[in-house]
Amino acid sequence: MVGYLKTASISFLALSRMILGAEVYFSPSTECEDRIVKAIHESKQEIVVAVYSLNNRKIADSLREAKKRGVKIEILTDSIQAAQKSSLALPLLNEGFNLKLHSKYKIEHNKFAVFDNNLVETGSFNWTGPASRSNSENCIFLNETEVVKKYRERFTFLWEKNSKEASLVKVKKLIKKSRQLSTE
Repeated sequence: MVGYLKTASISFLALSRMILGAEVYFSPSTECEDRIVKAIHESKQEIVVAVYSLNNRKIADSLREAKKRGVKIEILTDSIQAAQKSSLALPLLNEGFNLKLHSKYKIEHNKFAVFDNNLVETGSFNWTGPASRSNSENCIFLNETEVVKKYRERFTFLWEKNSKEASLVKVKKLIKKSRQLSTE
């Protein structure tokens, strides 16, 4: 009986780490970027993203591939960061991504994504090239059901609070600004 209990407790411990475990990565390195790309590639149904800045081409290309596979993708990003020359917000929007520029709060400073309602990525890691190459940042991946649920609920709240109409006003300003820069 003792042998059985020992084996059962070891099996339970291994299972609980897998279910309740967390993956933690740090930059500068490509660890966060690579793990985000892996999560995007593994997604089958839906990816929701609330991110301050988005200019990482490897992540954006992975999102493009997921969209082609039929994965539903919603992205909420900061409007000031979207106006930066290196931002991929406008190109992704022009490619038909369901993307909103924030219209509430001072800045959209969240950095999280929910993949297929079973995995969350969060931390200080911005979805940018410098975050991988030169910044000291972190990301953590969590799959605990209640944590995933809370992040998904927060995304829904933010998505609804930041209206499509207000986002389009900001997009039009962004397009106008980019046209002015290209003619200078």
